[in-house]
Amino acid sequence: MNISKTTFKALNRCGRYAGLAEVAKEEGNAVVAFTKEASLEDLMTFETHQKLEDLLTDMHDNDREDVFERFHNKELPLMMEDFKKIETLAARKIKHMFGGEIIFSEDTFKQKRFEYALEHDSLFSFLDIYQEDDDHIRIIEVKATTSKKFDDACFYFKRGKDKNHMFERHGEIYYPYHINHQEVSKNYLEKYQTMLDKDHKIGEYLYDIAYQRYIIDHALKTNKKVSYFLAVLDHSYIFDGRYDDEHHPVYTDDIIKLVDVTEVTKEMMPKLAYDVSAVLKRVDLLSVEKVNVGKHCFYHKDKECPFVPICFKDVPKEDSILTYLDRHHGYVYEKKGEKQDIWELLNDGRVHALDLEDELLNPNHYDSPSRIIKNSIQKETVQYYMDQKEEKPYLNRKNIKEILETFKYPVYHLDFESFPAPLPRFKGEIPYMQSLFQYSLHIEREPGVCDQHEDHVGFLAKNHQDQRRALVESMLYDIKEDDGTIIVWNDSFEKTRIKELAVLFPEYQERLLDIHDRIYDLMKVVKGDKEIQGESMMNYYHRKMQGSFSIKKVLPLFSRLNHQDLDVKHGGEAMEVYANFPNYDKKTFEQKYEALIEYCKLDTYAMVEILDGLRKLSEKV
Repeated sequence: MNISKTTFKALNRCGRYAGLAEVAKEEGNAVVAFTKEASLEDLMTFETHQKLEDLLTDMHDNDREDVFERFHNKELPLMMEDFKKIETLAARKIKHMFGGEIIFSEDTFKQKRFEYALEHDSLFSFLDIYQEDDDHIRIIEVKATTSKKFDDACFYFKRGKDKNHMFERHGEIYYPYHINHQEVSKNYLEKYQTMLDKDHKIGEYLYDIAYQRYIIDHALKTNKKVSYFLAVLDHSYIFDGRYDDEHHPVYTDDIIKLVDVTEVTKEMMPKLAYDVSAVLKRVDLLSVEKVNVGKHCFYHKDKECPFVPICFKDVPKEDSILTYLDRHHGYVYEKKGEKQDIWELLNDGRVHALDLEDELLNPNHYDSPSRIIKNSIQKETVQYYMDQKEEKPYLNRKNIKEILETFKYPVYHLDFESFPAPLPRFKGEIPYMQSLFQYSLHIEREPGVCDQHEDHVGFLAKNHQDQRRALVESMLYDIKEDDGTIIVWNDSFEKTRIKELAVLFPEYQERLLDIHDRIYDLMKVVKGDKEIQGESMMNYYHRKMQGSFSIKKVLPLFSRLNHQDLDVKHGGEAMEVYANFPNYDKKTFEQKYEALIEYCKLDTYAMVEILDGLRKLSEKV
């Protein structure tokens, strides 16, 4: 079998993946890259596709979750051009730093590759960038993530004091701390070993290039020194606003930083050897016997395993044990005195929400009992539905009313639409900074008084030119200096954007920061507001929320509004429409422009409806 990095990682995650892939192939619906007959061309095509998937994961890591739960795979190609540019920028930087011969191509079919041939199988490595000079070979894996992960990784010499970075930057290159220091702490060694895990947020990148090294160590016969690097975006890089003659942004080499992982990947070779042996056995056996599920399945994640429908067939679509809030913290059996991981419970056959025993929901067994109380509330809503065949949501009228009484009118319901470009588009932006191109605003003059059409204002850019100033000035005109509460859903996104605008436009800083301070997250009325209530406890929970407080789960409980009735149905389509503005003819542009307005308009009116529903609930006797 021909095995590439993506194929290897999938086969390594699960003991039955190879067998299920072969069965699927026989049924005519397999991904060919995972079958015995996969050709080299199949692997190359699949590796190219995987770059799109990895890009989505990197984007997800760099901003809010609710943007990307609406980001569909068909919109991924919008970002692929940026990834190609990142690879090109990295190759240019490597050439400037080291000289020598560079083998690089955006096309996987033209990349430098190595093959490690075994008796019945071959492992392939396709390299993003290969550099060679008279005495040195450098292998570079390009990642669309930023250097923030490496800057944020810290350790202590003494607990709580002397905070140090796990990776130190020397010039343009990050090195693990122990490479340049003889003395390290126990805390460093513990964190370093944790970081080598392929499921760690840094370890997943290390594992990718460690796989490449394993093959190269076996396939490359050379006396030259071989070094391994990750190339990432510098999260502190600020675009200076320079463009070429075709108005494409011009980035300096500083936008790319390198992470030297030569010694790290060397330490990972025994683990790779073990994993390779295990994968090859799985390929030979092609077993389809049931195995334990777990976080490696990426259940309901952007990288979800294609065989989830098979392995999770006994897990109900609704009211499963996986709908419990904060379930990753585990549960405690008093008699056994040990914590049970949620996956252990599920693999033991506890698949339904009601299968979580009451013994595990005793708040006295936990240092932080509030999440257990929430889980008990969730279970009660499910139990009532199963017994009575009707819904009985949990409701704390007192707390909801207390929060709503803090709102000052007029209330402004605000929502932004943005383009999450990995590379900065306009002056002053950094990598992954969300470029705002639209806002929608519904103004509720007094409680319950807001017309969907008459009380709506907004702004939408008409092209891809920098219109941030126009957006800011329009928003400052629409949101008055009247102390009215500004409502959003999941406030971290809007607050961050407002702070960024305040830096970009210092002349409007005071007004923008006033807006920032007036923002209130409507989700907190439902999920709970510790600052107002004095405890971390939800105020409203309906069984149909299925453990989620996203607006798409909450809205149907209070409104018949439906995005499916619109031409633009979700955030991914909104980004796609905006991205294609330059490609539309005049008539199509006008239709799409209006469709975007209606989409964002529905987002803010959804909050009007939810607020009205919560208000009515709080007033019932």
